[in-house]
Amino acid sequence: MTSSSATEQSGYSASGQTGLDLTRNREEKNKAGNENILVGTTGREAYENAPYSTWFHPTYQRYQPNQKIMEELQPLLENVTVKAYTGSWCLDSQRDLPRFYKVLDFARFPHAKFNVISLREDKSSLTGEEKRDSITAVPTFILLRDGKEVGRIVESAYPTIEMNMLTILKGAAK
Repeated sequence: MTSSSATEQSGYSASGQTGLDLTRNREEKNKAGNENILVGTTGREAYENAPYSTWFHPTYQRYQPNQKIMEELQPLLENVTVKAYTGSWCLDSQRDLPRFYKVLDFARFPHAKFNVISLREDKSSLTGEEKRDSITAVPTFILLRDGKEVGRIVESAYPTIEMNMLTILKGAAK
């Protein structure tokens, strides 16, 4: 009699691959060949693990969204989805992606409506969708309402992510 574990049946591997979507949480060597970078569709779970957790967790923990802005922002997120292009190798992405997740968590925004695509150092992806979205810098956060782009935050959010989101969504509501 043979037995197989549930993890073997599901196709789960130690690298986090499920076997169902080989582009999710995929890693490749960087240009220098000395470390891995994320490429393709990336779930939060990738950032929760080393080596990415070394920058993700401290930045996420330190960031405190402005409560007053969050109260105004939260109702504007109705029918909104967000598409983010990031680089796990990019210092701006390492600063703003954890902050963006913190804002979404404070807003109780469904993570199923937040799609993160990790790019290579030359800002290319596995599928070429960065070309369709005219991505020239990372991170780029594209806010869409009912599937149509209403605005984007490119490379840095000044003064804060939540303020940029509020300004975009208030402007789109007019």
